[in-house]
Amino acid sequence: MGDFTIKDKFEKIQKIFEQNGFKFIPLKAATPDEFHTAIGEAKKTNTFGAYVEQHTIKEYAEMRFLFLTLDNKAGVAITTDNNIVSVFNGGEQRGVLKTLLPVALEFGGEKLDNYNSDKLSSLYELYGFDPISNVEFDKTFAPDDWNYERDGMPDIVFWLHNGDSVNNVLLNFGGYDVNWDNVKKFTTYEDAETYRNSKINHSIQKEQEN
Repeated sequence: MGDFTIKDKFEKIQKIFEQNGFKFIPLKAATPDEFHTAIGEAKKTNTFGAYVEQHTIKEYAEMRFLFLTLDNKAGVAITTDNNIVSVFNGGEQRGVLKTLLPVALEFGGEKLDNYNSDKLSSLYELYGFDPISNVEFDKTFAPDDWNYERDGMPDIVFWLHNGDSVNNVLLNFGGYDVNWDNVKKFTTYEDAETYRNSKINHSIQKEQEN
């Protein structure tokens, strides 16, 4: 996707934001090096930096989209299989995530996973994400800088977006009914991820049948 198309989509989303009374934070496409450096700096300054995974430059180079705020303090990445990763904010500007997540949705993002903190999970609920599966915290794969005393050992939750457009997400912001009762527990990260992904494939198949 060329720069013009990305710019065009940014303008489209900005208009949707304005129509719904939301503030849009300007973004730019980033290179793998720029994104890697930006998220690395943010992780150093954010006391909850361990919650966000910094991928390698090579991994970022293989992703579909990398977006940063103009000051490089916040950003989001979307993988080739539409996974929303590396959502971060290392600056003092409030409300940045309210731009990052809808932008990720507009550019094809449809799933994500996170350590199940009340703040993060509550945030994703606002945007129409549904929890599908989870797995227990595993110290073997935990970040080196994880704060066990403060954060404990939360489950990792795998989410799938409900498919609403960005406009509908903003119209329904904070009004989604999220059901945690049907979240399926697994013993490995891979199994929980595979189960969540199977729900995506099922949804696509169902749409085709209809």
